[in-house]
Amino acid sequence: MESSVISCSSLSPSEFSNNTILSITSSVSQPDDFPEKCQICFQQGHGYHFGVFACRACAAFFRRCHFSVALGQRKCRLMNGQCGPNRNGRWFCKKCRMERCIQLGMTTTNIQYDRDAFKSSSNFMKNQALAKMVGDRIGVPITVESILGIHHLISFIPMSGEVANLPYVDTSQLVDKALTIMLTPNLVRKNKKTSNLEQLKIGLEEFQSEQKENLSEIVYLSQNDQKREFETNMCAAARWMSCSDQIRQYDDDMKISLLQAVWFVWGRFERIWMTAKMRSKKLCGKKQFVISQEALIDYDRMDSDISCWSNHTFEEMKFFFVPRELYYDDVIWELMEVQPDDIELTFIMCSLCFQLTGKRHGERVQEEMERLEDIFSNELHEYYTRIKKPMYLLRLKQLMRVKEKFLKIRNTRIDKYQIGGIFNMFNVSFSNPDFFWVPP
Repeated sequence: MESSVISCSSLSPSEFSNNTILSITSSVSQPDDFPEKCQICFQQGHGYHFGVFACRACAAFFRRCHFSVALGQRKCRLMNGQCGPNRNGRWFCKKCRMERCIQLGMTTTNIQYDRDAFKSSSNFMKNQALAKMVGDRIGVPITVESILGIHHLISFIPMSGEVANLPYVDTSQLVDKALTIMLTPNLVRKNKKTSNLEQLKIGLEEFQSEQKENLSEIVYLSQNDQKREFETNMCAAARWMSCSDQIRQYDDDMKISLLQAVWFVWGRFERIWMTAKMRSKKLCGKKQFVISQEALIDYDRMDSDISCWSNHTFEEMKFFFVPRELYYDDVIWELMEVQPDDIELTFIMCSLCFQLTGKRHGERVQEEMERLEDIFSNELHEYYTRIKKPMYLLRLKQLMRVKEKFLKIRNTRIDKYQIGGIFNMFNVSFSNPDFFWVPP
């Protein structure tokens, strides 16, 4: 496992361990305010939720499942009612996790509106006054988020007494939102009478339909730019996978395994494909990468704020952040040459995601991913037959060449990050390490 964590747009969770993100405001309370552990999963607690000292992830679980009829019908996975969390705080038995919440006294009547220390922050009144002043001048409504300066689902909390002086990265709200999308298929529009491959193609088209052609250049990637990328990628990947009938049929554990393994890979590959399309249309330069739906970066002019995942500057860390490698430039050129249509591009993404998921989780998951790859291969065959392209072996080799080139560069990056991990060059303090870890 990679023991490193890094910058954001420059990094790839899929590429390494505990990818980090983002910024938060100075008004966030110090960890010393919450020295206790969550009583449910024994990880870092964040305050009193529903009457029990817990982390935000367990509070969100209780809130989501409290009125679930399906949960009451579940059986203990070990059939003994004695399941517990692993060393990372991850529960694999929802029934036992819920029963522990109830045994400890969690109830929806015990909501503590002041459970976090935001109101006691020395900056609260100043932020409130500033928000009012700005609101008065430009007509922006005042909200809790605008007062506290919180606009993202990821935050970092200063760690006192730490030699490295790097923050604790709280991604629990982002993970909770992505899981809600992934585990609640009724929130996703179903595409009837189409293959899984076509359903995912439509999902990709819907996401990319928001892409702008007139892009602004980002010279300095701030923490906000970086966390926005992670938030967009994780939620978009969850929504994309939920478009497939086959994936919607999986149990929660299988869906979570998929999301953990591929959300960053999906996001990075989607941007690679968009960059290839923009370059082909002459809307993007040869040394530019379309990093979001509104902006691009130039390899020769970019810089990045990596202060919350390393004590070194972006320039000092150039060994890890070579732009052409960081943004898979060789894969972009390969896609421009091969010119896959949307179905073929979706097939490459699926093959890549399923292979990496099986490799990471092994055993039962790997067997199911291999079965899923067979389903999608058959659907690609049916697609080629329908468009009267029966002799497609050469074409398939071209598509797989794109995939293999991506994996080759990814492996090179992971090797580098492992070296950085040996010398403790990256921040590794994350609230949801399972979502920011990539196997060697």
